[in-house]
Amino acid sequence: MSIHSNFIYTPLSDILEDAANATQCIGQSIDVYPLCDYIMQSIFMKMTGAQEQKMKCICWELATVDFEIRRDLYSDWSLGECSSLSDKNKILGILIKAILKINNDFDAKSAINRHRILVESKEIINRFYKVSSIKSFGAREFDVFMALFDEIEDDCIYHIDNGSSIFKKCANCTHRTDADKPLSCSIKKNLDHIYSRLYIHRNRCAHNLMSYQQNLPSLKSLSSADYIYENYYIRFALLVIIDLIITELYRIFEREYQASVPQYNG
Repeated sequence: MSIHSNFIYTPLSDILEDAANATQCIGQSIDVYPLCDYIMQSIFMKMTGAQEQKMKCICWELATVDFEIRRDLYSDWSLGECSSLSDKNKILGILIKAILKINNDFDAKSAINRHRILVESKEIINRFYKVSSIKSFGAREFDVFMALFDEIEDDCIYHIDNGSSIFKKCANCTHRTDADKPLSCSIKKNLDHIYSRLYIHRNRCAHNLMSYQQNLPSLKSLSSADYIYENYYIRFALLVIIDLIITELYRIFEREYQASVPQYNG
């Protein structure tokens, strides 16, 4: 176990659980409504920040035990804050590569139980909604989240063919020619695209852009098909999915590495 292992294995869902418990002292009357956005934005920034630091810690751990990966990662660091989906996809690929270098028989495709991750992610958000005292102000957003995630299939996440990606692109989807497509497919908005909306909001909050930009959505944006993704429950779920995938792969890497290193018996 490295000095970063405890942090890497700490699930992002702990932040949601802590927030839900902290709101127990808040009522559900209309005077509480102005607090909701502050609370949800605070949770969101804690989750994105923790995930970005976790990604950097994983890179450090891989570079500590593999000098080739160290050179690839740090000779020309291009991952920035590890906040964009392309950065996270790159770390996913590096993790898989590191495991394969230790164990040639590692099957990346079957390493992750995608169905379990989708079910667990949905349960985590559902539990947060039910326990939190601010749920009465986000019922519509939660219903949108449930409708979307009811139709997301296992194949929508953790795509390994022709490169590694956390979310599958529409071009690779088996539903692209279906007459009766799921909601997310019918409007051609896959999780990859939805994450791009999350990333915009992350930058908006992290750099306090709303302090000098107009803090109201335009009528055009309100009528856009993308506006339903301005939804904290969807954002939380995507972050939890990424966390579960990356953490599980790191757990496999650590297990394989420890098994490959000769043990000192004194």
